[in-house]
Amino acid sequence: MILKEVPVWDRPREKALNEGIKSLSNAELIAILLRTGVKEQSVLSLSQAILAKLNQMNDLSEITVNELCSIKGIGPAKAITVLAGIELGLRILKFAPEKIKLNTPQRVFNLLKDELKPLKQETLIALYLNVKGELIIKKTLFVGTVNLIVIDAKEIFKWAYKHSASAIILVHNHPSGDPTPSQQDLQMTKVLLQQADALGFVIIDHIVIGDRFFSMKQQTNLFNR
Repeated sequence: MILKEVPVWDRPREKALNEGIKSLSNAELIAILLRTGVKEQSVLSLSQAILAKLNQMNDLSEITVNELCSIKGIGPAKAITVLAGIELGLRILKFAPEKIKLNTPQRVFNLLKDELKPLKQETLIALYLNVKGELIIKKTLFVGTVNLIVIDAKEIFKWAYKHSASAIILVHNHPSGDPTPSQQDLQMTKVLLQQADALGFVIIDHIVIGDRFFSMKQQTNLFNR
């Protein structure tokens, strides 16, 4: 069966768009790299021919241009494209960024003070942590006026879900230099804590940064629930 005879919803690119890239089989992922088949042989057939050369998937990291080109329908251009995709994946796996543990407000302040203190507008950053309290990702989510940020809670929790975060630390700045939270800051935090509980997320602190820092967990009773 050539690819044009395959229903649109079963073709690798269309399937990836409709169901997400994780829904694709190994053969379908390789097919996307190969892009096209050859006369009387679909791109999926070429992908299966590559997989047939392997004893296990790990062997794909060792496959050579010559081995790929020995498959009828695969030339140097297709072979190099496949190898480039493999190499990129291997480099991602080897990349191990420094683990930053954020288990105290002081560490959060040290991490963000140089970024937030010079700003003239209030800016909200969310820090997403793993179960060990290590930083997974830092996201700047909202930028407001001199003393006002409008918060969309869905944006905060979207990234927690996307990165399977175990905990969230919220951080925003006060351009005035005084980190004492306003009534609006406190009310906003109270609402976000309630929403986090309802959705199964954990906000472990909300820290305000000015010339020094204010930890709502340590210095208010909002987190004593």
